[in-house]
Parts: sequence; C-alpha cells; structure tokens
Amino acid sequence: MTAFRDQNYLFEEANAQVLGVSVDSAPAQGEFEDKLTTGFPLVSDFPKNQTGKDYGVFNEAFGVHNRTTVVIDKDRIVRGIYSEPRDFASHPGKALEILAEVNKS
Repeated sequence: MTAFRDQNYLFEEANAQVLGVSVDSAPAQGEFEDKLTTGFPLVSDFPKNQTGKDYGVFNEAFGVHNRTTVVIDKDRIVRGIYSEPRDFASHPGKALEILAEVNKS
C-alpha cells in the first residue's frame, strides 16, 4: 500500500482513482488507513471475500487476496491485471503503464 501511497500523485495526474481492497474488517482497515495515511480509500471484502472471489484473486488456502492490481476504466471495463506476490513495489508502475496505454486510445 505504501508504494501506491507514495505514487498516488501520479494516479491523480492520470485522472485515476486508487482503491485498496483486502480481507480485513472495516475497523481494521480504518486503523491501517490512518496509520499509513494512504491518501486513497481502503475497502473491506470481509467477511465473504466476494470481490476477491469475483476477480479470481482470493486464496482459499490462506484466506487472503493474492497481491493483484486490477486496472478498471471509467466504463467499468477491466483494462489490465498485474499479479506479483513478492515485489509489491512494482504494482504502481505496472498500473501506470496500463493507464498510459488506456489513455492513448
């Protein structure tokens, strides 16, 4: 999340909204958002994890979402998906690359 927080201004310049989704409860997410001062909303997928299931990123074995970034345009069309479990810092750059391609068209 800190990688997105630190580059949130680039998403604002691209006229894009960052939104974090996790399996944590809403109160836990509120604390996390306050602690990190993300600058973007965090949404709870607790307790059913339906968003993670709908996007195919919910890991049943561990009860968490796989580290995945989904770029959705203003018409709610998925324009790109990037999944990298270890190098979370790479997610904002990949999302910005996808946004650049979307904005070209």
